[in-house]
Amino acid sequence: MIKKLFFIVTCWIISISTYAQRLPKALILTGNGNIPALKENYPPWTHDFHNDKVAQLLQGIVDIDTTTDLKDLNSQHLNKYDLLISNSLFLTPGVNELDAVYQFVASGKSLLTLHCGILSFLNWEKYEELIGGIFIGGPSTEPAKFRVYTNNEEFWGYKYQFRKSAEHPVSRSVNDFDTEDELYYFQPVTPEIDVIARAENHPVMWWHPVKKGKVMSLTLGHDLRAKENTGYQELLKNGVRWLTDYPLIYTSKIPNISNRDLTYKNFINAAMLSDENLKDVAIHSIRNPQSLFKLKEGATGQYDLILNGTEGTASYTLSVRNRNGMITSKEQLLSIVEDGKGNMANYYGNVVSGTRSENENPMFCVGNIVDGDLSTRWSSENCNQAFVLLDMKKEYTVKKLVINWEASYAKSYDLLASIDGKNWSKIHTVNNGRGGQETLDISSSVARFIKLDLKEKPPGKRGYSIYELEVL
Repeated sequence: MIKKLFFIVTCWIISISTYAQRLPKALILTGNGNIPALKENYPPWTHDFHNDKVAQLLQGIVDIDTTTDLKDLNSQHLNKYDLLISNSLFLTPGVNELDAVYQFVASGKSLLTLHCGILSFLNWEKYEELIGGIFIGGPSTEPAKFRVYTNNEEFWGYKYQFRKSAEHPVSRSVNDFDTEDELYYFQPVTPEIDVIARAENHPVMWWHPVKKGKVMSLTLGHDLRAKENTGYQELLKNGVRWLTDYPLIYTSKIPNISNRDLTYKNFINAAMLSDENLKDVAIHSIRNPQSLFKLKEGATGQYDLILNGTEGTASYTLSVRNRNGMITSKEQLLSIVEDGKGNMANYYGNVVSGTRSENENPMFCVGNIVDGDLSTRWSSENCNQAFVLLDMKKEYTVKKLVINWEASYAKSYDLLASIDGKNWSKIHTVNNGRGGQETLDISSSVARFIKLDLKEKPPGKRGYSIYELEVL
C-alpha cells in the first residue's frame, strides 16, 4: 500500500535546498517486523521511524512515496523509483521480493538504509553482499554525546599502499559535528567499503557498489532529537543527493572577513565548489542580499566579493548545476569584522606557512592553526627545530599572542615580528614552555609578519603541533 506524504514548511531553515525541477523518485520501505507478533530468533525490539520527518528533510530533493507492504518489492513497481530507502526494523521479505531488491540495485539504482534499517533483510543469504557487512553490536548510548567526523582519515592520514585514499564527496559537503544519538557497531566484509562519516572510531555512514548500483547506510538518527541535528540532516540530504546524481557543494570554512579591503578578487569560482568534472558542474546562480556585501561576476565566471565597509553578518545563496540539469543550492553566512578587531590571525586572505607537515594529509596542514577551529591542528615532520610564519597582509599593532598547543609543544622558542618579511625583531622569548594554552603579552609591536621560531621540544616528541594561533 502506497501512501503519499505531503508537507507544508512554514519556517526558513539555513540549509542546502533544490530549485524546482524534475525530482528523482524514492520509495520508503518502513515497518516493525516484531509487530504484531515477536519474531522467533530476533531481539524483542521495536522502533519509531519518524517517516514524516525524513520526508520533510528530503522535500525538494526526491519525490517520496512510502509503503509498509512487502509486496511492493517487485520489479514492475520498483522500476518507478530511483532510490529505495529502508527505514525499518527486522522486515523479512520473501525470496521473490528480495530478488527484486537485488535486481533494482544491480541494474544501477540505489538503496539507502537509515538507522535500524540495516537490520532488515536478515533472512537473506545475500545480506552481507548487499549491505557490505554485518551488525555486530549496539545500540550504545555511551558516550551520550559524541563528535561525528566526516573525513575518513584512515591510518592517521598516512596512505595505505594497497588502498586508494580519497575523501568522499558527501564527506566534503558536511562539516564535523557533535550529536546525541545511538551508536551501532558494524563489521565490513568487503574492501570496497568507503566510510563517509565515523564516530568513536566506528563507521556511522558508508557506501559500497553492488554491480552497477550503490548501497549506502546511515546508522545515526535514533530519535527525533537526533534527526533535528543539523549535521545529521546534511549527511542525509547530501547522501541522497549523491545517490540520485545531484551535484554537491563542498563546505569551506570561511573565516572572518576584515574590511581592510573592500574588494576580494576571485572569492568564488567553480573549482572551489567541487572536484567533479568542471565541464559537468557550473555555477547556476548566486542570490545576493545586496546588504553588507555583494558578489559581482567577473569576465571569466569567477565572483568577486565587494564590501560596503560595514561590519555584521549576512548570507548569500549559491546554486550549482550539472549537465543533467540537477540543481543544488546552499546558503552561506559571512561575518564582516572591523579591521584590527578580534583575532587578526584568522582574517580571510591571511597566509600562513611553516615547516613541512607530518604527512601530506590536510588534517595536519599548517593552515589549520588559523582556521578558528580548536579541533584541527598542524603537526610538523620529525624535526628538532621548526617555524611558523604568518602574513597578515598589512601592518597591525600586536599586543598579545595566544598559542593553543597539542601535546607536542615547544619548550623553547622565540616570537619575531617584521614589517617587510626580511628584517626581523625578537619581541618575546620563552625558555620554559609547558604547552597547553600559552598567552604572550607583547608591548604593542607593529608588524605585518609574525614568526614562531621553535627551538627545543620536550624529550620523546617527534616534532611540534599547534591547534590554533591567535593574534590580538
